[in-house]
Amino acid sequence: MDRQLVLSVTPLVDSYPIQDYNKMMKLPQIRALAEEYALKYNPKHLAPFPYENVITEHTDLRVYFTTLDDDAVSGAILFKDGQYNILINNSKPEARQHFTLAHELGHYFLHGEELRGEHAIIDGDDTLDGPRILYRSDDNKAQRLEIEANNFAASLIMPADLVRRAWDATHSIQECARIFSVSPVAMSIRLTRLGLVSE
Repeated sequence: MDRQLVLSVTPLVDSYPIQDYNKMMKLPQIRALAEEYALKYNPKHLAPFPYENVITEHTDLRVYFTTLDDDAVSGAILFKDGQYNILINNSKPEARQHFTLAHELGHYFLHGEELRGEHAIIDGDDTLDGPRILYRSDDNKAQRLEIEANNFAASLIMPADLVRRAWDATHSIQECARIFSVSPVAMSIRLTRLGLVSE
């Protein structure tokens, strides 16, 4: 996959008034919304998720795979001059880049209003893998946004039905992680949340 590709994408405001609706959304609703986006943008049920399918319908977001100055930063989403820009650190492993893009799209689809107010959300390795939130001033709000983006990302690129089918075929966390181009940790969390493996 050409990681220098520049993607163009826009939120589905016609279908979902995300910014207003999200204020009341709970994690199960966010997961369900991401699963709907997965069906829309991945109607052939491909794995890994075909981000390029998002390009055809959206224009106000650009995605750049680039080397970032701070290696602890996996990705960022910025709002400037009416344009959303996602930066993905291309020095990270491909599985990290894949999940980071989904995570940043979670911010884009769910947190557009917050982005317009703050102008940027920067996600480091700990943001994607653990409870530590980097580069944000309001810890409670930041933690909520990061948890929402992680849940959105997992459901977008690892839809429940596809994960169940992969698990039934392989019974291997490593193999499922390879199929979906995510880390074994991300796949293990997803399998646990779907009740396919125990903690």
